[in-house]
Amino acid sequence: MLISGGRTHEGAAPFRVITGRGAYVMPFFRHVSFLELSLREAEVEEECVTVQGIVLKVVAVIAFKVGTDEESIVNAAQRFLSDQNQMEVLTGRIFAGHLRSIVGSLTVESIVTERQKLAEEVLGASTSEMAKLGLVVDALQIQSIENGADGLAELVAGLLAQGKRIYETARTPAGGNGVASDGMARAGSSSPDAGGAGNR
Repeated sequence: MLISGGRTHEGAAPFRVITGRGAYVMPFFRHVSFLELSLREAEVEEECVTVQGIVLKVVAVIAFKVGTDEESIVNAAQRFLSDQNQMEVLTGRIFAGHLRSIVGSLTVESIVTERQKLAEEVLGASTSEMAKLGLVVDALQIQSIENGADGLAELVAGLLAQGKRIYETARTPAGGNGVASDGMARAGSSSPDAGGAGNR
């Protein structure tokens, strides 16, 4: 609950913040507003260009809320009290910008094999901007990474095939006919550098 109106000291917050309890409000002289503090969700679907020039469509979901300290509540109220749905809109724009920037510095291989690292970098870059708005992020999840021209699918297939060859080379005697499972191929694909060392 936010109470405004009446005299305020210079430099003081424009609202009196009340959380977890009620308060007496003098009619006509004070105005009461309410700011929702529950968890919110914003979805970002952004086309990003990697350092290799490959266009990827990245879908991410951000779980966030207004901070519970008085400073965060006042900051959020000053920006969003008249239209609280703008929280999702602005949060989506902030994360979309950082997502484009960070993906632009990475290769497709690193994005595919280290999706969690991508999420952590985007979250870290966005935290200070969100704090200025009075918002805190609970979680960021990269839901999907796609490429409309099938370039990503071909690259992933290549990474899996490379991992499978590494596994077969390591496990199969000369002249043998061993076959690696898909699960092992996926595990091998996360460290493609090992293939170069094994083949030299």
